[in-house]
Amino acid sequence: MKENMVRLSFDIPEEAHYLLKTECVQARLSIKDFAFAMILKGLKEIKEEKFKKRLMESIQQSKEGKGRVISSAELDAMVEDEE
Repeated sequence: MKENMVRLSFDIPEEAHYLLKTECVQARLSIKDFAFAMILKGLKEIKEEKFKKRLMESIQQSKEGKGRVISSAELDAMVEDEE
C-alpha cells in the first residue's frame, strides 16, 4: 500500500538553491531526499530540546522543593515518549 503523500514547497534564494543543488549532486543525493532527512533531523532536535527543557525544569523544581526527584523508570518513560 502506498503512503498518502503531500507536497511541500517554499522559496529560497537562487544562490542557496545553487549551493544546495551542487552539494547534492556531489553527494549523489536528490534534493528531495536531502530535504526530507534534514526535516527529520530538525524535528528530532526539537524533541530533544523540549526533553532537555522538561528535565531541567524538573531538576530546578526539585531544588526549590516544589517538585520531586523523578525516578529512573519515569525518566525512561519520558525518553520513550519523545521517540
